[in-house]
Amino acid sequence: MDLSQYVKSISHAANTILEGMAVTFSHLFREPITVQYPDKLDRPMSELLPARYRGFLEVQMDICTGCKRCEKSCPIDCIAIDLVKDPVAKKQTMGRFDIDMGKCMYCGLCVEACKHESTGAIRHTREFEAASASLDHLTFRFIPEGTLVPLYKAPKDLSEVPVGQYGPHAREARERAMRDNPARLKELRTFWAAERAAKIDATPEAKPAKT
Repeated sequence: MDLSQYVKSISHAANTILEGMAVTFSHLFREPITVQYPDKLDRPMSELLPARYRGFLEVQMDICTGCKRCEKSCPIDCIAIDLVKDPVAKKQTMGRFDIDMGKCMYCGLCVEACKHESTGAIRHTREFEAASASLDHLTFRFIPEGTLVPLYKAPKDLSEVPVGQYGPHAREARERAMRDNPARLKELRTFWAAERAAKIDATPEAKPAKT
């Protein structure tokens, strides 16, 4: 490398550094973009999300036909549906409809598949807050344990086929999942407490001084 190329490379490096520093310093005099969520929002976060945003899945059980198309279309098997025969009514019913939102990749394939005799029995909501103490709390149970839900029978007239609407179904299913797993939550809390105690005992300050 001759002297001219050497000087040129140094000049290029200096200009690159100055350009980067100019961008950095320009942000010091701008209004902050980050806001404290959710305290300083002018409108609810659900109104600020894009129109096609995919949040938690929910199921409107009163228009679900139990066709299992959503379960079959899920590429990672996060939907579990059990069909059981009601011993009293002698009819097919649903005994379980669980969605593991901890595994869900929000692809929307199950929503597209829900077009058999009903439209939108399963759909994405605009809810997204998924913080929980255990992954078990992200398994939404749309049918309470021990309950049987009759299958919806669609009308023959296609114009009368119902269209699903957003509702409290996702929140109710999540609350049910959190409420129905106290044993698992207690087990995790015991494990975490023991883990913290072990770390404290392992620190030099916690060990008794030798005499």
